[in-house]
Amino acid sequence: MFKKHFTFVIIPPKTSKVRRIKVPHVFLYGAVVIFLAFLVGGSISFYHTVQVRSELVAYQKLKADYLHQQISIKKVSNQVNKFKDEFDRLRELDFKLRLITDLEMKRPAPSMFGIGGFNDSTDRSLAEELTTNGLDLLGLLSKDLERLEKMARFQEESFNNLKSHLADKKDLIDRTPYRWPTRGFLTSTYGLRTHPLTGQQQMHAAIDIAALKGTPIRAPGDGIVTFAGENPSLGNMIVIDHGYGIITRYGHNNANLVRAGQKVKRGDVIATVGSTGRSTGPHLHYEIRFNDVAVNPLSIIID
Repeated sequence: MFKKHFTFVIIPPKTSKVRRIKVPHVFLYGAVVIFLAFLVGGSISFYHTVQVRSELVAYQKLKADYLHQQISIKKVSNQVNKFKDEFDRLRELDFKLRLITDLEMKRPAPSMFGIGGFNDSTDRSLAEELTTNGLDLLGLLSKDLERLEKMARFQEESFNNLKSHLADKKDLIDRTPYRWPTRGFLTSTYGLRTHPLTGQQQMHAAIDIAALKGTPIRAPGDGIVTFAGENPSLGNMIVIDHGYGIITRYGHNNANLVRAGQKVKRGDVIATVGSTGRSTGPHLHYEIRFNDVAVNPLSIIID
């Protein structure tokens, strides 16, 4: 097979000899085959390079979309949780308003909301993560939004019902002492206690609120002042009749600022905190009585 050959003639300038080069056919064919192999291989390599770059661009775009989706879902989930917290506060207010107006309702349980986080598993591709985990979160978010919608409808119906009921109870609500009479620190609660002066165990039918001398004391509900004067134990004292059998008493006042027979509205300043009578320091002795029976003020106060 090496006998057959091609002869290449090289004609140099006039001063040199003509040269002949014999190349067997097989070598030339082999060179052509190798050239074609390199050409095909290079083309395939170029094609794969272009394809990989295209897939890399698509991957980067998919990753950016995925991160953007994460951020968007997180923002919406935060809003859902804020709405949930607001609904919980509204439901608690609804419950307390119904309680003090005898429109009974079970105490609302905290609503169950909130979506989970993202799965960072490296065993799954980004595309799988996006199509499964992302869609699962969107599904949970959609369910939370459906719950919010149902809660909104329920709360609207509840408040409409409460509004109708409260219209008939407005006077009772105005007179109910549901606000704190002063701002300070609760130093003694309602119930049995050791008396700070006698050291004996006895019933404390009120709460004590420590505050700076001169701190305003405000009427927690509408009513008429039935007493404003001195008491042997409570010093300067005020008694307000709120009607419906409800009476409030305020003791150890530094100064009484209202007189007997005077009408007061919720929020009116009626006295200032002091330490008159039998007292160890500036504080307000606050007492609520219903049909002349002492009740725990903390069971009435909601604001």
